[in-house]
Amino acid sequence: MACDVRNDFVDLLARYNDSARATAALLQSSSSTINDVDDGPVFWLALAATQWTYGCLTSEVKASAIDVIDNGADLKRWSGASVVRRSAVLLALKEKLLAPQPAPRRPRRRKAVAVPSVKLLSPDGRGLATAFELAPSSVLGAPRMQVLVELLVDDARGGGGVFVADCGYDEVALHWLDVDALQIRYPSPAAVSSKSTSLFFCGRTIRIEYELKCI
Repeated sequence: MACDVRNDFVDLLARYNDSARATAALLQSSSSTINDVDDGPVFWLALAATQWTYGCLTSEVKASAIDVIDNGADLKRWSGASVVRRSAVLLALKEKLLAPQPAPRRPRRRKAVAVPSVKLLSPDGRGLATAFELAPSSVLGAPRMQVLVELLVDDARGGGGVFVADCGYDEVALHWLDVDALQIRYPSPAAVSSKSTSLFFCGRTIRIEYELKCI
């Protein structure tokens, strides 16, 4: 989440060359994230840290981030010794946000990188399943892939990864059984590291079913 917020803001700042416009666009597109009890605190911390780095931290974003730090909202997701380490990180971030900002700077626009993938729209056109090459595999000589499901609910768009395995993205077959069910067929030898049975976004649930492909 933090990486997504940072990357999205930097991309918007590079595109518009206007921090106020970039901030407004990000806030508008991230309303569901901001209102989420877990992701909301992370959003404000990541945005504040990124804005400070680029010399454009607004008083509203700073106040929201410091409120997250002071009220302990972000610490609810941590436990044990991790709480102590996270607390130290947050206190360091608070000191940074209260310190003078560096001079404003504009990031360079990043070139789009084409990721090999296979995409499939749902029957109602409001869901998109994508199987794509993720990263080098932990298994020697094997690729790694992920299936991402994105949904459009009213004006909100979002989703997440539902399946990760050590195999080629093109070895996995996607099939929408109906508007609320996606079938993923994958080769039986593939080592699976993540396998969700459903995806929930903005009141809509997509059921994920699996089937092995014998080779």
